[in-house]
Amino acid sequence: MKRPGRKTRIAGVVGAALVITFGFLPPVRVSVNLPRAVTIPSGQGISLPWSNWLRVKNSPMQAILVKSGVIHIRGNAPGHFVIHTKLLGWIPWRTLPVEVTRPVYEVPGGQSIGVVVKTKGLVVQGYAPVLVKGQELDPAKDAGIDPGDVIIEANHRLLTSTRMLQSAVQQSGQEHKTLALGVEGSRRFHIRYVKPVFSQTQKIWHLGIIVQGGTTGVGTLTFYNPKTMKFAALGHSITDGLTRVPIKITGGKLTGARIVGIIAGSMNTPGQKIGVLANGHDIEGKVKHNGIFGITGHLIHKPLQGFRRALPVALPDQVHPGPAQIVTVLQGQKTQLFAIRILKTYVQWRPHTKGLLFQVTDPALLTRTGGIIQGMSGSPIIQNGRLVGAVTHVLLSHPSLGYGCYAYWMVKQKSFS
Repeated sequence: MKRPGRKTRIAGVVGAALVITFGFLPPVRVSVNLPRAVTIPSGQGISLPWSNWLRVKNSPMQAILVKSGVIHIRGNAPGHFVIHTKLLGWIPWRTLPVEVTRPVYEVPGGQSIGVVVKTKGLVVQGYAPVLVKGQELDPAKDAGIDPGDVIIEANHRLLTSTRMLQSAVQQSGQEHKTLALGVEGSRRFHIRYVKPVFSQTQKIWHLGIIVQGGTTGVGTLTFYNPKTMKFAALGHSITDGLTRVPIKITGGKLTGARIVGIIAGSMNTPGQKIGVLANGHDIEGKVKHNGIFGITGHLIHKPLQGFRRALPVALPDQVHPGPAQIVTVLQGQKTQLFAIRILKTYVQWRPHTKGLLFQVTDPALLTRTGGIIQGMSGSPIIQNGRLVGAVTHVLLSHPSLGYGCYAYWMVKQKSFS
């Protein structure tokens, strides 16, 4: 078989380099990375990066304007249409479906809330070695149970309380049998077999772990719907604190919280709100679901503090760098508006908890807290009269900087819509 000549090999390398270089050209990247579909509230519009190599064909031109590498699409009335494109004006390219929906309105929150939820199963908080004949034994750890795992069942019976697990442990220990635990880890459900050990000092059988059947905390209400009374809060999921995987809950309650103190944040040290649970006079509700954007459920009545008027929810493409505000509580139960500046927005066609990067610019908030602190998660972000997002994370190295998710994704999650 004849080997290719030197000129042929050079031509192949040059050709490959041209193809790679062509693929990195901005017009090509924009053409390839067009979204699969676009959603616009009626009467509003969005702007998307556009390639000058693409020509729009057979579309309602009154709703579309292409100018300076950007396409402006406006939704005049509820319905849908398709933008047909041609590459270089003659090669048929992708179609871009556009759906025009009715605008979504939600009432911004900002109120501090107390959350009490029951988990599906028992969350393993840590290890508690048992002293037996001068030696520390940890049977659960040896069986492969990790902190953050959720114990769902014992000997194939569903667990609904720590008392049920204790009963199963004592029975297995007295019968000198291995206990089969159904465990949901960070990736999958599996069975772990643990043999209880007897504590001579306490006179009971142990597995060597600490478990919890529920969790409580203080966060921030993000928004609620004044007609359905559905709410969304926190901006990020309730996790076990170790695996960062959302824990499954069987229900819970929402109540007002009163902020009684502030620990300011500093570089590499997160600050926090100090809050205590209040009664349901100001806020009261039922928690139904825990997902990547936090908790959702139903309010029993409208909050007494905060916004009274619903604002339109911005699409991710309608959020832009520039001045904005967050709503949160620093003392008692009174909500306040504080100035921030959105530094960067991320193009997203699917839900993600980090949609925008912002900086706290309000002198009063910086003096009081140093920036974003624990307990602010879920604080609504408002820009140009729209509800655009919610606070989710703080940058530990720069507490004045924080991340937010888009409010649109919180509205669109199945547990809320």
